[in-house]
Amino acid sequence: MPVTVRGTHYIHEYLILPDVCAVIAEIPEGVILVEQFRPALGRKILELPAGRLRRGEDPVQGARRELQEETGYQAGDMRLLSRFYPSVGLSRHKVHLYYTVNPVPGPTHWDATEEIEVKIIPVSEVPNLLIEGRAADAKTHLGLVYFLNARGWLLQRGRWRPAQEIAKPPQ
Repeated sequence: MPVTVRGTHYIHEYLILPDVCAVIAEIPEGVILVEQFRPALGRKILELPAGRLRRGEDPVQGARRELQEETGYQAGDMRLLSRFYPSVGLSRHKVHLYYTVNPVPGPTHWDATEEIEVKIIPVSEVPNLLIEGRAADAKTHLGLVYFLNARGWLLQRGRWRPAQEIAKPPQ
């Protein structure tokens, strides 16, 4: 794409990618994440269930589909938490981030290129995933920060703590 900035002309290249949907799915035991191999990183990472939207697909329907395909869980109510651009220097695609509680378990339907392990992470372990970098991709990291903030957790001096713990006066 030709661009001019302060009289300088250049070609800016970027990727044209479909939008992505991601789901924070909470059950009584914790948060449902998936672990899968990412070739660009050369290793497995923990992620929110997520995937590309199909042409013309409504984001909430895509989120339902991806959750069911990757984890087997079927969502009831879905609430949109955020829409954001994960990498504006590289692409103009958006991530549509949803939240659902108590989805119903069922069978998975992985794509031929997917080998996924479903992981249930207790809420008390979520802060460690963030601090230790085990939930390092942008959509997962941001989604789990939203999740913790909604429960009153705050980041203070490099540690996640429940807000009521921070608010306590020293004894």
